[in-house]
Amino acid sequence: MRRIEQQLNRQAQRSAAVARLRTVPGVGARTAEAVAAFVDDPHGFRDAKAVGRYFGLVPSQDQSGDRNRLGHITREGAPVVRQLLPEAAWQAQRRSPTVRAYFERVQRGDPQRKKIALVATAHYMVRVMWALLKHGTVWEEQRAVAE
Repeated sequence: MRRIEQQLNRQAQRSAAVARLRTVPGVGARTAEAVAAFVDDPHGFRDAKAVGRYFGLVPSQDQSGDRNRLGHITREGAPVVRQLLPEAAWQAQRRSPTVRAYFERVQRGDPQRKKIALVATAHYMVRVMWALLKHGTVWEEQRAVAE
């Protein structure tokens, strides 16, 4: 197991995409590798929302007439990425004020919305990672605007 992990780490060091994704707080080597592998060509997605749909991190929708119900996530796409992203989101909300602010905004101070906020944060992070790959940039922490 250790030998395989060392080999994976050597492969990750050679990849510019993985290095770029690892600049996001909370994103480790395996998460970066998985997202980089599945996104492959970031220009193949029309927009950031398409990336969220690709990984199944959007709510299912049941709509009939005036009734519109949003349910659980669709779980389309690669399950390995859906398993890694919430872990990265937990770590990111601990390490990054930007991600923490997003998490808290979605949670709305309600402890029962913690899982919803976590999945929404994972969705936010995968969209950010797609943008980093598409534009060839690295993560930069947002600065608070002085009032």
